[in-house]
Amino acid sequence: MRSLSKETAQKILTNELSPEALKRLFPAYQKEVLDELRKLRNQNASDFADSVIAKYTALAKMASQQIHKSGMNEKTVQAFLPHIIKARLAISYIEQLSIAASEQLPGTLRFNLWDGTLLQKLLFKKGFERKPVSLRLFHICWALIGNKKILMPLVNKKGIYCFYSKPLVKELANLIGDRACLEIAAGDGTLTRFLQNAGVSCQGTDDYSWAHYIAYPDFIERIDAKNALNKYRPQVVVCSWPVPRNPYEKHVFQTDSVEIYIVIGTRNPAVTGDFEAYANATNFKMELNERLSSLLLPPSGENAVYIFRRP
Repeated sequence: MRSLSKETAQKILTNELSPEALKRLFPAYQKEVLDELRKLRNQNASDFADSVIAKYTALAKMASQQIHKSGMNEKTVQAFLPHIIKARLAISYIEQLSIAASEQLPGTLRFNLWDGTLLQKLLFKKGFERKPVSLRLFHICWALIGNKKILMPLVNKKGIYCFYSKPLVKELANLIGDRACLEIAAGDGTLTRFLQNAGVSCQGTDDYSWAHYIAYPDFIERIDAKNALNKYRPQVVVCSWPVPRNPYEKHVFQTDSVEIYIVIGTRNPAVTGDFEAYANATNFKMELNERLSSLLLPPSGENAVYIFRRP
């Protein structure tokens, strides 16, 4: 394994090195990742991208946690930083495959002018800045969209995994009330922004480990979930689309200030959430709220909003 200088390690942890730079610096890791991608593709071609993202994201999160926990101990950095490097390379290759597919199959992975214009006005304020969606208007417009299936694959490239209806935001705000709220793994801060605009005292946080993938706004504090929970001691925690088998949700259940934990995601453990942590959270009662799940967009039988309450 190549020895990593402290300066290089710091640049990797703060996302200052692009995937192309990582490929040049670490050709052996590049080869390992490509070999692993070939194996995954052969074994599970139907959900290849999901498998890659789930596997490498979980490893990178675990590695980041271990490094920060050690206080940047040199031996720990040398042992765990390769997981982060390989995760960045793997996700980069998946992005390249998606772009290549879009260029090669424009008829299936690009919206026509009608669909694109309608969805832009319905879902976004400007660019890729999401807005709370009118449920009534959504159902009207959604019926007019010709190629619905390509919406999420296209916006996933921008770190967007769902859209929030106005009724969902309102009901979440009512559920949280005047309690102190913390969003962990907040990404581009959309949910934090919506809750703040609805009158909720919500602090958004993220460890910025996906800065190469997501544009983090200034109001999202750069801090990992465990330290954020210790710093803010929130009564309510929310998390939208937590990484599958992640290393951070378990800390929510170990924080004694937390009364309610709200998870927005799917029913599939391979797509979102640490279901092992959910099962072990014996000091909380878990509820799959079908009403709130139905308010998540686009509509899908896989959508799920879980509410954990401390008795």
